[in-house]
Amino acid sequence: MRISKTLRFSAMLLALAPVAAQAAPLKAVVFDLELVDAGTGPQSVEAARVKKASDDLRKLLIASGQITIVDPTPQAAEIAKNLPLRNCHDCDLDIAKALGADIEVTTAMQKISTVILGFSGSIRDVKTGKVLRAGAVDIRGDTDDMWAHGIKFLIKDRLLDPPLPQDEAALKAMVEKP
Repeated sequence: MRISKTLRFSAMLLALAPVAAQAAPLKAVVFDLELVDAGTGPQSVEAARVKKASDDLRKLLIASGQITIVDPTPQAAEIAKNLPLRNCHDCDLDIAKALGADIEVTTAMQKISTVILGFSGSIRDVKTGKVLRAGAVDIRGDTDDMWAHGIKFLIKDRLLDPPLPQDEAALKAMVEKP
């Protein structure tokens, strides 16, 4: 009898408690992985790996539940005009603003040799340009599996750990930190 009353009381409290508002995930423009190649490999293999790595990057970010991806298609011409984005002096922020994103995700893979590859990435606040997260991962081995492993490690263990803030106020507090 005592357990029954406790359970009923708990159920009543839960029913009366206000439902916490779920914050909407941050809107992110995720630019394609950029390849910085020292001319060490066949271009067709590289192009296929860059496309797959870019797709994997987006899938991992979506699966995290921390962001929603903004479609970059309306700015495709501007993106193409400014490639590589790493050299465009913040034109990527202008593109992200035009797309209505809260944050932008940029990544690059530098092929140092046929064995040594370095993946790097950053997440920036679109309004301020401040880097919220940045990380790098070096891998050994130029195979499809190693590229996938590099992207996975970069996202899960560098850019999204700890999780990103999930509301505008927390993001603003993070941006305003000295």
